[in-house]
Amino acid sequence: MSGSQVGTVQTLVACVPSQVEQAPCPSGMGLTTVQGYIIDPSQAASIDAQNAPFDYAVAAGFWAMAFTFVVGLHLVTKSAGVILERIRK
Repeated sequence: MSGSQVGTVQTLVACVPSQVEQAPCPSGMGLTTVQGYIIDPSQAASIDAQNAPFDYAVAAGFWAMAFTFVVGLHLVTKSAGVILERIRK
């Protein structure tokens, strides 16, 4: 499997609703072929991680940290501005 490829396109046999019943399918179903993207089992963990539910607690922690950093930076630059203004006078 190459670099960013996580699976391959395969032709699959599936049971679908049909007027003609066929042996391996349940009643009222018939066989057909469909194209499907089959994920390589070694890539399943990364795909499951991407589809995990959004964690609002972690997002709130990142937001609080970023907000605190921005407010702190604002206060530091405001203090530096006050000090530089006093030095000029």
